Amino acid sequence: MTGGSGTGATAFSPPVRRLRRFGLQRGWPVIGAASRLARATLARRKPVIAVVGSYGKTTTTAAIAAALGLPRPRFGNAFAGPALDLLLRGASRKPLALEVGIGRKGQMIRHARAIRPDIVVVTSIGTEHARSLGDQEGIREEKARIFARMRPDGVAFLNGDDPHVRAMARHVPGVVVTFGFGADNDVRLLDRRLDWPYGTRLEIDLFGERVTVRTRLLGRIAAYPVLAALAVAHRLGQDRREAVAGIERLEPTPGRLRLTRLPQGSWLLGDEHKGNIETIHAALDVLEEIPARRLVVMGEIHEPPGSIGPLYRALGARLAGIATHVVMVGSRKSFLSLRSGARQAGLSPDVFTHAGREWRKAFDILTGLLQPEDVLLVKGRDRQRLMRLSLALTGRPVSCGLVDCALPMPGCHVCPRL
Repeated sequence: MTGGSGTGATAFSPPVRRLRRFGLQRGWPVIGAASRLARATLARRKPVIAVVGSYGKTTTTAAIAAALGLPRPRFGNAFAGPALDLLLRGASRKPLALEVGIGRKGQMIRHARAIRPDIVVVTSIGTEHARSLGDQEGIREEKARIFARMRPDGVAFLNGDDPHVRAMARHVPGVVVTFGFGADNDVRLLDRRLDWPYGTRLEIDLFGERVTVRTRLLGRIAAYPVLAALAVAHRLGQDRREAVAGIERLEPTPGRLRLTRLPQGSWLLGDEHKGNIETIHAALDVLEEIPARRLVVMGEIHEPPGSIGPLYRALGARLAGIATHVVMVGSRKSFLSLRSGARQAGLSPDVFTHAGREWRKAFDILTGLLQPEDVLLVKGRDRQRLMRLSLALTGRPVSCGLVDCALPMPGCHVCPRL
């Protein structure tokens, strides 16, 4: 479970963030009870939107907030964060979009009791937290507990392209609306085109009405947050043109497929926040579409679902068809498996370089490789903090040399130890 959604991040010192995290964790009984009371009284008519899922929550929450003209959550997706956001904004009747994250069994029902959502958006079911929640079926059932306290006349917006998410419909006490690419979805993508380097142009069927959106989000994965946001905005009676305009102004969140122009004229695609296998392939889907020479800095897979050797070999085989050079930051064993998969797919092992566990070595390697108009994807698991590499490439001074960082930070860009 993350310590925060990464939206609206502030540069608090690590001790202050630890104290805040401790307060949100230990204060759950009191804050949760106060939130339940507020939901039954002052905030009983406030439309509350809960966004859950294994990945895609932060961007989807941000897109919904942009479509409705709302502020983003302040206290993150974990522990008592969503309940505290509800408490502090409960008096207003404006909708509230909350990102809800869990890492252990029993946490989702506490969120459900505290915020009692009118609308639930489910983005995906992946393999994150498999050690604590079980297989994907177990993860799905645990996340579905958000519906246990959903208002009876509520609406669930489900990613209809994800079979695990679709299966959650049986838990919904109210109306189910699906969104996605498939023709059987209620809100669906009709056409998509990469508008490099601005973003993505989407043609959407919004309950029978054709809508065009030019989002600054990139690639295939960008469609899902937009579809969900437009569907929620439509349900809440938001003017369609205002909703589209809000989404089109939305910038990618740092650490989540955020595009930056580097001083030497190349492009950085930073996706350093998570390293689960599903998010790795989603990032490679985006990179594969970009018409440029493509390079990749690959960190380690987080919570690999199964034996790591075959996973890295399969990943290496895919990289062989996408990248002209790959720099691996991680263990040598993982690197050798990655390179082996690429070699079997026909890519010369010479284009794979091992930087060990040091982001600085990757920086040194890249300074001799990057050329104008190249696109570099930086992808790694959160505790590797490869955002330091990305920031250094932009010219920002970076003094932190930690190999493994457990600080409760949503991103290195707000860490005073940088």
